[in-house]
Amino acid sequence: MIGYCDKGEYHIIVYEIIMPLRSLNLHFHDLKPGKKPLDWKTRMKIAEGVAKALEYLHDQKDPPIIYGGWKETGILLDENYNPKLSNFECAKYGPTGDYSTLFSKLRYGYTTGSDICTTGKLTLKSDIYSFGMVLLELISGRKACDITKTHKEHFIHAWARPLLSDSEKFPEIADPLMKGQYPCPGTCPSS
Repeated sequence: MIGYCDKGEYHIIVYEIIMPLRSLNLHFHDLKPGKKPLDWKTRMKIAEGVAKALEYLHDQKDPPIIYGGWKETGILLDENYNPKLSNFECAKYGPTGDYSTLFSKLRYGYTTGSDICTTGKLTLKSDIYSFGMVLLELISGRKACDITKTHKEHFIHAWARPLLSDSEKFPEIADPLMKGQYPCPGTCPSS
């Protein structure tokens, strides 16, 4: 983000239009044959950049800005794999924002159904949950919601939850395209 304006009725965010590496999904979900997959260090650099952007939106404004626009195509990458959040059509000020008109724009797999269904609002916790889904995507190479997988594996969080409780199962979560080239928490068996 280069800047923003939140004066009166004007609410705009200004960010770079040209992002040479385009969107995140092109680097692991829609990887073209022969294209080298992202390594662990690059994936974590992207995760850190997205976390810093989310921290800025949550902590630098009063009321905070809830991003709400989570999807793999909404994270753009510059030539050095520095991420930029885009797609702010679902962004609202604080947990008081009304999301009822945005339900169709929110992405399955990135939001907690309980927040939306019970209150009709997204919260700061909703954004943090959504970031967790992006982090799982970066680690595993899987989509947040993939209907081509078995029913138990449609949603990345349902698939990963039983594996996350045991550090020895990390290789089962890690993207096989990384070929075991990642730091392993605890004592992981070799993959």
